[in-house]
Amino acid sequence: MTGKEIGVKCLDNFILSAIIYTPNEVNAKKKFLIINSATAVAQRLYRNYALFMAEKGFHVLTYDYRGIAASRPSKLRGFQASFTEWGEKDVSSVLHYVKLNYPDFSIGVLGHSIGGTLIGMTPYADHIATVINIGAQTAYYKDWKKDKLKLYFMWHLFFPAITRLVGYFPGKKLRLLEDIPKGVVEQWHARRKKPDMVKQYTGSGIDLYYSQFMGKLLTLAIADDPIGTKPALLRIHNLFQNADRTFETVHPKDIGANKIGHFGFFSRKFRDTLWEQTFQWFDEV
Repeated sequence: MTGKEIGVKCLDNFILSAIIYTPNEVNAKKKFLIINSATAVAQRLYRNYALFMAEKGFHVLTYDYRGIAASRPSKLRGFQASFTEWGEKDVSSVLHYVKLNYPDFSIGVLGHSIGGTLIGMTPYADHIATVINIGAQTAYYKDWKKDKLKLYFMWHLFFPAITRLVGYFPGKKLRLLEDIPKGVVEQWHARRKKPDMVKQYTGSGIDLYYSQFMGKLLTLAIADDPIGTKPALLRIHNLFQNADRTFETVHPKDIGANKIGHFGFFSRKFRDTLWEQTFQWFDEV
């Protein structure tokens, strides 16, 4: 089984690079899963998980946000993109695409890191039936764990300084994930000392839509994730005030692992544990 590359046309005519994974007709369900990526992470990270869910009967779509990986323009300096634009424009357009082409399907979203936060930044949040968030937080550094100072240096000193110099963050040249548009780095950096994201954004005229999601939400806290700590995840989890919410913590030792961290969930070694558990959750809706 392989994925089919498509372009998703956004409301402002920008084309997002996406891949659709289609299940075999024998076990196909009327269920669609959208995977929202982490910041500066290409959709290819999620390929194996997408294939797994397609084998289970789900239609699955992965995509790159504007300015990232295959959705990166040839010239990134001067290109306009931000977290809130990813939510309002990119996530909205992907949801619209799925709703238009699969009108009778139940839509689920797996949000990894910022991908979970973005769900509350689309006015189409009410299209979604169920969400699993992994590591979804707000970039408030005081919520981070033992590597707090190292992470603060990277995200709030090094990344912004290089971005101001180059006009974008050249992650690929520095072997630090993908290139990142300037607006994304600036918006992330602006979150560093403000615990109340809603107050910060709505105070600057940005609309948020967390209350519009009324489906089932599972927030998975990975115990050894230095960024996705319980206090950090609860900041997003609790914003979904009208959802049917569940918060669970996964300890590596409980599934026979030494570590999981911020990205480890998507390793194939967790196919029979974490992947199977999340499939069961999505399949119940």
